[in-house]
Amino acid sequence: MIDPASGPFLFDTSADSYLERSPQPAQREWFHTYCSLFPVCVSALTVVERVRGYAVLLERRESLRRVVIEAARSAYLYAVETEAIRVLPLAAPGALIAAELMAACPTPPSPARRRHRMLESRQDRLSRWRFDILIAATALVEDLTLLHNNPADFEFLRGIIERRPERFPGVGPLHLISVQRLAA
Repeated sequence: MIDPASGPFLFDTSADSYLERSPQPAQREWFHTYCSLFPVCVSALTVVERVRGYAVLLERRESLRRVVIEAARSAYLYAVETEAIRVLPLAAPGALIAAELMAACPTPPSPARRRHRMLESRQDRLSRWRFDILIAATALVEDLTLLHNNPADFEFLRGIIERRPERFPGVGPLHLISVQRLAA
């Protein structure tokens, strides 16, 4: 188990949304304890992904489900606006790290996902991969451990940084924790 007091952490989009609605009581308790100690820190890219996700869902759902999605979207936007969620910007140092990572691995290491009964398109997968890189770069610049729910991608990025440290001067290792390890 990861001690919530060992934060703060940067939440990847997958970890942020997963912990918000986790079916596991131990994970919900961990998240509640963490939130009592620290704000949820996310990259500006996570806000883009979350709000885009709500917009896509609103376009595809029937009116009954739209009310629930709109309520979740409003709650998320309220948390961002009131700074209950701390949004970290992507500035020049993070952009430079992300550019190096994108050059080192232009294609995603993991396969497309099946979402909303459709297989993710190549373009959507590539966009998601680039967002993951930008979020990892934010964690590196902010010197925060990154909580995630997609180990294949982030472990791959950590490996690139460890194998090619000369391309990432002044950058420490990418510290990662999977949400599955939070509350065992």
